[in-house]
Amino acid sequence: MSSTAVRYLTMLRMVPRFPKSITTTELATRLKEQGFSVTMRSIQRDLEKLSTHFPLLVDEATRPFQWSFDRDATIDIIPALDLPAALTFELAKAYLSPMLPPRALSHLKPHFDEAHRTLLRERNPLGQWPDRVRVINRGLGGLRPAIDADVLETVTEALLREYQCKLTYQARNWPEPEEIVIHPFGLIFRDPNVYLIGTIEGREGVRQLVLHRASTGELVEEPVERPEDFDLDLYIHSGAMGILRSDKPIFLKLRCDKPALNHLIEAPLGFDQITSEGDDNTFDITVTVGDTQDLRWWLTAQAVHCDILEPVWLRQEIASTLERGLNRTRME
Repeated sequence: MSSTAVRYLTMLRMVPRFPKSITTTELATRLKEQGFSVTMRSIQRDLEKLSTHFPLLVDEATRPFQWSFDRDATIDIIPALDLPAALTFELAKAYLSPMLPPRALSHLKPHFDEAHRTLLRERNPLGQWPDRVRVINRGLGGLRPAIDADVLETVTEALLREYQCKLTYQARNWPEPEEIVIHPFGLIFRDPNVYLIGTIEGREGVRQLVLHRASTGELVEEPVERPEDFDLDLYIHSGAMGILRSDKPIFLKLRCDKPALNHLIEAPLGFDQITSEGDDNTFDITVTVGDTQDLRWWLTAQAVHCDILEPVWLRQEIASTLERGLNRTRME
């Protein structure tokens, strides 16, 4: 492949979908970073030539011109979607639709549409997939708080480019909204909320910011200061997302009823879970878990199906909670 063709493909990948855009100046800078030395005039001519074959838009009211892909442009540029890729997009649509706001999903709509067209063109039974798949969350289905679309776009761009971002944020215990600069480390979707994990400029500790409490967002083109030892998975498994009651982990030993809690065998409560057979009706598990409020909610809900063998203090705490609840339901 000629260097010109490679440059064309590289340039097309740099052009964002409308309403975002990129200028010829920005394209020149990014192409130089990729090893292509080309003038802005040449870039302008290349884009004009490419626009006759691809759905490119140009805003000539600004100088330099701003270029973008049509909002509804599909991804049928090389390579075309095959059946596995098309099915993957159908699955993504099923799982993402309940979690993301409409504006964020709108950016993926052309991809979803092309995937569906691919399945239909192949006359494959998978084309009926959207009618045969539903996503149901455990527990009560509460309404998800609305997230400002501009905030979500700002945060995701900051994460991808490893930049800081500025948010107008109203924490539950703050008297009024504050403008804060965030060093973002990751996003966690924990139904019904979306959490931005990171640090706040000038304040100690890793924070969890609930995105629906942010009203405005702005990208700060400064690199994120991220601790070298921070790992998002380790952060989650430390129990930080479960409303920690203490920093000390709990060595938990349970005797569980069959078949009510058989799912714990296939979906362990922790990395170090050990399962052993009890009698015909029970099995035992031992596992190290975080000392969280979520753990207590779960143990309370499963009280009729499991015995807390260790630690004794936790068994007494759950028993006391159940007793208070029972007394309350008996009140007249």
